[in-house]
Amino acid sequence: MACFTIQTARAQLTTPAAPVPSQIQQAQTIFLTNSGSDPNFPIDATKAYNDIYAALQTWGRYKLVNSPDQADLVFELKGIDPITDLGGYRGGVYSVTSPAFQITILDPKSNIALWTITSPVNVTGKNQVLARWVSISETNLVSRVKVVAGQSLSPDETDDLTTVPKYHSARTILIVTGAFVGTAVAGGLIMYHLHENALASMKASQDAFCTANNIPLSQCAGG
Repeated sequence: MACFTIQTARAQLTTPAAPVPSQIQQAQTIFLTNSGSDPNFPIDATKAYNDIYAALQTWGRYKLVNSPDQADLVFELKGIDPITDLGGYRGGVYSVTSPAFQITILDPKSNIALWTITSPVNVTGKNQVLARWVSISETNLVSRVKVVAGQSLSPDETDDLTTVPKYHSARTILIVTGAFVGTAVAGGLIMYHLHENALASMKASQDAFCTANNIPLSQCAGG
């Protein structure tokens, strides 16, 4: 009886998901606009725009048009790089940023934002390794659009969506003021702190999306 009561109470406390605006699932045409990126965004905004444009074309759910006047929806793409952590060590000050691709879906008639979708950018490794993680982040952005549009994801898309690199080297800015922060110990402690915060931020973002879309948390962000 007690178990039943607890389960019932939990069910009553569960907040139902808010409905997706009908325009998003009914739309046939979209205009993808490149809004650039924040100053510290570590990925070339034009290349990301071209990649995501191509991915939306390949998907084929929406027809991409050449002007907002022809579109049922406007997809505003931007690279964002918000500061997610600040700290100091022995007179030095550092900040941590968490870059992400963001699409804001707008009603072209009213210019009202209907939905905002973000996908964390995993800035890990160099050259081919980095390119792979950026590609996954771009794919994940389109996957999130698919979910909002009411389309189920393939197993491969779900795997990519819930993947985080084992060793994540976050894009960071280190601002030194006052005493010099350059010893191996200080540097190691700061980088460890940045690493932990970057992983926590990424996992929180992935978990929130998975929870909203009924993807088991055991599959999100490495579990």
